[in-house]
Formats: sequence, structure tokens, C-alpha cells
Amino acid sequence: MGIEKYVSEPRELVFTPEQVFAKLSNMKNLEQFVTSEKIEELNKKGVDTKGFKLEDFAATEDRCSFKISPVGKVGIEIVEREPHKTIKFQGEKSVPFPVTFWVQLVPLPDNGCKMRLTLHADLNPMIKMMVGGYLEKGIEKLADMLCAVVY
Repeated sequence: MGIEKYVSEPRELVFTPEQVFAKLSNMKNLEQFVTSEKIEELNKKGVDTKGFKLEDFAATEDRCSFKISPVGKVGIEIVEREPHKTIKFQGEKSVPFPVTFWVQLVPLPDNGCKMRLTLHADLNPMIKMMVGGYLEKGIEKLADMLCAVVY
């Protein structure tokens, strides 16, 4: 097993770090982003959501669970919040391999912010061959989707 790191390109948002942090640091707020209607709306805005399908989404402030193909049902929890800067997520036992995920926010002079996503996954070589490309593309796709949200 080895820790693989997948990092999105930084994205500029027209929202302040406070606005983005307030929305993303509460898992209950994420449900509105994963409905089939919201995914279709993002598609119309030009965000590539092909292959992105979540089902059975349920959330509390600190945790969420959902079904995602081809993995199945997974759970994610927030394990650390640094107000207006970082939100750290961790996969629960239902995730097939250990995973940690960060949303990093940096203020910009014009009241916007930059956002970057980082994913660490503990993958054995066989799993890396099977899912590494999906994780690499997925982190960029998720960053695009989060940039299309109104905070």
C-alpha cells in the first residue's frame, strides 16, 4: 500500500472564503448539489458531469453517506475545520481504501478566493491501476462542479 496524492488545479471563485467555508463545512448543505436536477443544471452550464451519479444521499452536519458507482455505499465525515481556510474530510470504514480529502481556500484581494482540492488515498498497486485515473479525473471534475455552485 502507498499513499497516492491527487491535487486539482487551483480555481478562482467570485465568493469569499467565508461564504464558501460556510456552505462546504456543513455536510447538510451538500445535498442540494447532488440532486439529479442540480447535476443536469451543471451540465447545461458546461460542467462535465458525465459519469457522476450519486444515489441515496443522507447527511448530518459532520457526516454524509451515498451510493456511487462502481464503489457502492460510502460514508465521509469532516474531521477538521480551520475557519475560512481548510475543511478536511475522511472516508469512513465503508470506503474500500483509506482516503483523506481537503478543500483549501485562499482569499483574493477582490473579495473572491482560490480553491484547491487535495485527495490522499492509500492504494495498493492493483487498486491504483484500477482507480488511479478515475481519482485523477474525478478531483478535477469535482473542483469544476464546486466552482459552478452559488455560495
